[in-house]
Amino acid sequence: MKRIIMSIVILAIITGLSIWSVIAVNGKTDSLLDKIHETEKAFEDEDTEKCVQTAQELQNEWEEFMNRAVLVNDLGHALDITSSVAEILSFAQAENEELYASCDRAEVQVEMFRNMQKPTLWKIL
Repeated sequence: MKRIIMSIVILAIITGLSIWSVIAVNGKTDSLLDKIHETEKAFEDEDTEKCVQTAQELQNEWEEFMNRAVLVNDLGHALDITSSVAEILSFAQAENEELYASCDRAEVQVEMFRNMQKPTLWKIL
């Protein structure tokens, strides 16, 4: 009987941590997407200072997330996002219109990252 109770407790803990992880990743990716949109908006408004500032904030936020992330299902994809975020900062500093393409690429990669972190039956099996 004690084993069954312990199994239920362990299952509840794992389920709770999984739900918390999904919520945390969703919150962080929403924040990253907001920063990407802010950077694009500042570039459109020709506010170079704000564009560079928000691009730097985006890079810092992503690096902080990666330093704190314990389990990431797809580290290779996370490195692609790191590269895209660095491109955004570089293009913002150079006032290069390639920033739009980098922002779009980063946006898609962040969305894919969010979807990769969601637990599904196929990932569990």
